[in-house]
Amino acid sequence: MWLGGDHRLRPEAASGLSPYRVAAGPRSSVPLGSCTASSPSQRSWDAMGRALEAWRDDASDASAEGIRERLRAFAGLAPDAPIVLTPSGTDAIYVVSTLALCGASRVHHVVVGASELGGGTVDASEGKSITGLPPRGALALGAPVEGLGGRCSAEPIYLRGRLGARLDSDEVDRAVEARVRASAAPGTTVVLHLVAHSKTGLRAPSTATASALHSELGSRLLVLVDAAQGRLAPHDIRQALDLGFAVLFTGSKFYSGPPFSGALFLPSRLAGDPGALPPGLENWLTAADLPGHWRRARRSLSGVVNQGLLLRWEGALAEIEAYHAIDARRRAGVYHTFAGAVHEVVGPAPSLVLDGPLPPVHSLVTGLGAYPSVYGFQVQGPKGVLGAAELKRLHASLDTDREAVDSALAGAYHLGQPVVLGPPHPHAPAVLRLALGGRLVTDLALTPDCGGLWMRTTLGKVRDKIDALLARGGGAP
Repeated sequence: MWLGGDHRLRPEAASGLSPYRVAAGPRSSVPLGSCTASSPSQRSWDAMGRALEAWRDDASDASAEGIRERLRAFAGLAPDAPIVLTPSGTDAIYVVSTLALCGASRVHHVVVGASELGGGTVDASEGKSITGLPPRGALALGAPVEGLGGRCSAEPIYLRGRLGARLDSDEVDRAVEARVRASAAPGTTVVLHLVAHSKTGLRAPSTATASALHSELGSRLLVLVDAAQGRLAPHDIRQALDLGFAVLFTGSKFYSGPPFSGALFLPSRLAGDPGALPPGLENWLTAADLPGHWRRARRSLSGVVNQGLLLRWEGALAEIEAYHAIDARRRAGVYHTFAGAVHEVVGPAPSLVLDGPLPPVHSLVTGLGAYPSVYGFQVQGPKGVLGAAELKRLHASLDTDREAVDSALAGAYHLGQPVVLGPPHPHAPAVLRLALGGRLVTDLALTPDCGGLWMRTTLGKVRDKIDALLARGGGAP
């Protein structure tokens, strides 16, 4: 499963897990961290095994097109809808910059919600390598990507203040309007990142603001919906494409497929063959990752298929298709029981302070994402609120089963990794996250209480283990 990814997939020697605490195969830890990443479920593992058997020796161009066909079917798109497959969601930004540079000399990214997106989003937007171990070849971390470096720039817009409080949505919209208009200089295409669901559930700017700017600036603006969390419905993808927006999507967050499985859905105005791609994209993409009608673009890349990427998509699609085979009312029941269990069990805990999600406001998201599915919480230790570094240690300890040492520490719980709230500074608040993923929805939807008893019991164990770890000095693994 590690093939065709980057350093974020590589297992660490001590744990055998990736930096996201993900294994190459199924794990027994309780999966509450889909907002970060998930180890393969048995369902996705079996699907990858069947794909390998069907491929015999190697995946082919037809295998990649099969993935695109299933993604089109999931989203309800036309048979010729263009989709680019990418090793991770962040890698798709290189493709977006390439498309933005068609007919322009520079591209400038306005990255909304920068601190709550993928860690490499701003660097990728600036045309820098986000890894020292790309899927193919070698490149220094932070080095300019050939053909993009020097032509790309980026600026962040944050959705929270320095103390982590959410900013008013109208205030964010006004900031976005000002920065986009100021950046739309002759010869420059502006890419506006519309975050459909941040790491803690925030969404901005409003669809109305993005649409108005798109109408005003025309081809000088490319709106990119950052749906890397995957927490939006097929209808929402179609709506974004109809508005002329591109959609960055992954099957490895909400849908709990193996990381990394990225895809870029393109609207009809961006469907044409962009021609030869910047040479640096050879490190991330192969010809098979591109739409079949992009003949000139395909000729600029290697014909070697990224088999690891296609395998991960096979696993992710197994989860996506299983989720959508469940009656929508039963799925909705799981969301409601999850929200109730979080507020019933976690909310009153003295050591945990919920940063609860808000419903979408003027948002693109109308379906899946309208249900809160990620809850951040701060942790109050004996000496004060834990910072990001302390939460990282706590996160690893929660994901470690120490039953042989102390029954209070029994059980492994894989939560979402710590997120710093607001602009980065030394004392920025941070949260851990409880995330409901598609795999859990699928597994719990057909229980009589839509998973209510399981959730209350499990979240109670998470709460108790946190308290036990805090009593023992923070639980450094």
